[in-house]
Amino acid sequence: MGIMTTEDALRVLDGSYGDEPQPLDIVVTRQHVLDEASFRSTGVLELYEHLFPAIERDSPDDILRWLLSDDVGEIRHFSVGGQEMSYRLDSRCFILRATGRAIGLGFFTYDHASNMIFCNHVGIEKTWRGNGLARAFYREMVDMLDALFPRNVGVVLEVEPFDRDRVAAITADLEQTGRRPLAAAEQDQIGRLLRVSWYDRLGYSVFCDARTMRPLACRSPCLDPSLPSSEWAAGEEDYWLMWQPRTGAPDAEARAGPLWRKAATAIYVEILAKSLVALDPDGRRGYWDYATALVAGTLQRSTASDVHLARCLHDDDRALLTRWRRLAIDLPI
Repeated sequence: MGIMTTEDALRVLDGSYGDEPQPLDIVVTRQHVLDEASFRSTGVLELYEHLFPAIERDSPDDILRWLLSDDVGEIRHFSVGGQEMSYRLDSRCFILRATGRAIGLGFFTYDHASNMIFCNHVGIEKTWRGNGLARAFYREMVDMLDALFPRNVGVVLEVEPFDRDRVAAITADLEQTGRRPLAAAEQDQIGRLLRVSWYDRLGYSVFCDARTMRPLACRSPCLDPSLPSSEWAAGEEDYWLMWQPRTGAPDAEARAGPLWRKAATAIYVEILAKSLVALDPDGRRGYWDYATALVAGTLQRSTASDVHLARCLHDDDRALLTRWRRLAIDLPI
């Protein structure tokens, strides 16, 4: 179990959260947190609900199922239309605690087929985000993931694309008119930039087209196969995929194209589609055909692209980010 204080590896607390620096620890499902009761007792589900809007959250029952029974590193078999399939996932939740109470969480899934780690959610309670704690927590989790999955090649995650022109217009308006309440759509666009910025500072790269240096769009299938098939298209979302190789891993730039295809397949077929279809293989054959065709279309569209890995933010993005920060508007990400 990782213990963090001012004096040890993370060195992130300076006493500003109380009279004395508070020791922090990280507990991990199936390593320190072994059952539903102990998981719930950490308060991590309440923290998850507080940190993420309802549209981004999975149900507590699904989270518990993935973490404690389904995604536990065992091969799972199922059949769709007479075709035998299998997948092997290992999901872990890292819980950062202060005096036993959850103040941060990280939810990751390791796909044994690709040896990639997918970052589902990372968050830390707002009052604890100072002094570099969020960054230190993330780094500690990655080190622990490397120990848990020594064959992993790196971490992949989705970020919502931001509209650079829209963010610039919002920022310019605020610079001229002064601080004001932001509309939900404005908060959404600024939040997207801030999230990309945070992962950019952690050293992530984005998969992009080398000719335009614009990130490649990756379309996610609808997450609810129980909906009528006519509604699946409305539930699709576009994302950019960001990548961070494992420390010491070979340079990925020369193989960015195959890496892009492997990442998209890992997220949307091995992790998403297979786990959803395996719950009802006979009833969800149509969803399987839909989801795999959508992923195939994404990959087909990128075949004409010279796939490149690059930092996500360009100089004009960084200048825009500086202008936003000067406004001193506290916006959660």
